[in-house]
This record gives sequence, structure tokens and C-alpha cells, in this order.
Amino acid sequence: MTPAQIIQAIEGMEPAMQQAYLDQVKTVVGAATVAEVERLIAEDDEDGLVALLSLGALSVFLELARSVFIAGAKFEIKAISIPRDLGRFEFDARKPAAEQWVSAKAQEIRANATIDVRAAIREVMGSRSRVVGRPSTQPVAAQVEVSATPMVRTPRQAALDLLGRVSAQTGSRSGGVIGLPGNYAQYVLNARAQLLGGNPDEMRKYLQRKRRDRRFDGIVNRAIKAGAPVAQADVDKIAGRYADRLMKTHAEMLAKAEALESFGAGRDQVYEQLIAQGLDRDSVEKEWRDRRDNKVRHAHMVLGGQVVQKDQPFQSPTGALLRYPGDSSLGAGWEDRAGCRCTAIYRIRRK
Repeated sequence: MTPAQIIQAIEGMEPAMQQAYLDQVKTVVGAATVAEVERLIAEDDEDGLVALLSLGALSVFLELARSVFIAGAKFEIKAISIPRDLGRFEFDARKPAAEQWVSAKAQEIRANATIDVRAAIREVMGSRSRVVGRPSTQPVAAQVEVSATPMVRTPRQAALDLLGRVSAQTGSRSGGVIGLPGNYAQYVLNARAQLLGGNPDEMRKYLQRKRRDRRFDGIVNRAIKAGAPVAQADVDKIAGRYADRLMKTHAEMLAKAEALESFGAGRDQVYEQLIAQGLDRDSVEKEWRDRRDNKVRHAHMVLGGQVVQKDQPFQSPTGALLRYPGDSSLGAGWEDRAGCRCTAIYRIRRK
């Protein structure tokens, strides 16, 4: 078993998790009505919006995470040589410790999804009256500052920002911020403000956004040349496409992180069950392995080759503690989890 084989196994399960998340967002958005969301926004009812637009049980996504957990355990059993004196061994996903991990992970994912929904709602509600820069009417040589103008968004416009707008091609909604974490939702709203504000410098900043759809750049460049805002209808298309791309990015990142952690947790649980069957706990050690390419973050390059006992966490230079790559149970954040392609290699030391 090599680190590359482990990552290959995990990557094979990520697309289904990604699609499950996107499908759940689509279901939630499709079930909500613009009129109801508009009413709740007009009443400043944040809790009502959260209840209406919550991503719910995320049952398919969580069932896939559980499947990845079990797949990790099965992978590890095939990869190791189990001491004969332990007798026959079969991994049992129904053992209390295994079920507890799966249950806790499900609660964590649901809780984080609700936090993200609330954050996105707050961003949209807070953007309803946002001051953006418009170019001054003074001659260029005399301009000292850019004038500030409030851009007021009606409850209906804010509702459409949350849910997205119906596509003439597909007949379904797209381009909304429900399903995005708060910072990504803010990116979309900032992009919208940059395009609507009419400030050439701000529109040029939009053109620096990596995940924008470059096919719309001509519209933005013409507005910059004219010194005018981008038309509302065009902004809806441009910002909506930007939101969709961020949604895909977020779903990919989430699927990668949760698949890596679930697979690693399943592998780790194999040793817990072996220990319960008689394996000496002190005989199990693990080594952090990075991919040794230019995509590895510096902190994990430092971790590469570190060997610890099974019950000891790896300590990242960031200060984060991880029982295995992707682990969040000890508080490691996205700076150590997002996009990680590292692995842990377990060894049973012989007496």
C-alpha cells in the first residue's frame, strides 16, 4: 500500500459526495418560493430564513461519508498483516466507537452547513443597503475621491440573490448563495457591487477574480470604457455564473475534506478494534506522508516523515493537532484540511 494508492482510492469517492451536496442545495432552493423568502427578508426574520433554507438532513451526502469510512477500514485490512495470535478479525462498523464517530461527524457536518446558511443570509441581508463607489463627475485632473452612493436592494432582489434566478435554458434556479459559506457569499455580493457601482477601478478588480466567467469580460470592459455601471440584467448573469463556480469549488473542497477524514477515520478504527481484540496498543505507530510535489503546503512538508504512536496526534507547524491527515476532531481548521492529499501509514511493530 502506497500513499498514492490511498489517495487514489479516496479520490474515486469524492465526485459522488460533491454531487450529493450540489443536489441537496438544488432541492432546498427549488422547494422555497421567492414570495416567502421576500416576506421573511422584509420582516428581517433571520431565524425564519435559516429554518426555511436549511440544508436539512444531508442524508445522501452523509451516507456516502459513512460508506467512505467503511471503505477506509476495508482498505486498511487488506493492506496490513494481522498478527496470527489475534485470531480471525473482521471490521464491525456497528461497534459503538465506530458508530459514535459516524454519528458525531454527521452532526458536525449538519451544524457547519447551518452555520454557512446563516452566514450567507446575513451577508445578503446586510448588503441590501451598501455604499459603493461611483466615479466623480469632476474632470479627471480635478478628481480627489470617488463619490459614495448607496445601492439599495429590494427584498425581492435580495431573495433572488439568495435563491438564484431561473435559467431560461434549464428552467431551474442557479446563481444563488445558499449552500456557500459566508465568505464565498460575500465574494459574490462584492462582485455584484463592483459591477453595479460604475467605478472603473472597482470593475477592474472584478476582472481579477479567478473564478469569474471570462466570457463576460467584454461586457465589463465596455462598461469600464464608457465609465458606466454594468446593466442590471448583465450583472445578474455575471454574478450568477460567478456564484455557480464558487458553489462547485466549495462542493469539491467539502467533498475532498470529508472523504479524506472519513477514509482516515475508518483506517484508524481498524486498529482500535484490533487493540480491543488483544493487539498491544503500544505496538502501533503511524507516519505522516506528503505527496512530495510542489502542491504540498509548507506545513505538511514539515510534517512529512514524522512518526508517532497511534494515540499521539501529529502537530502541524500551524499549531493544529491531527490524528491523521484531514482529521478535524482535535480542532484542526481548513488551513490544514482543505485540499490536503497527505496520508498516514500505520505499522505494527513486531516483538
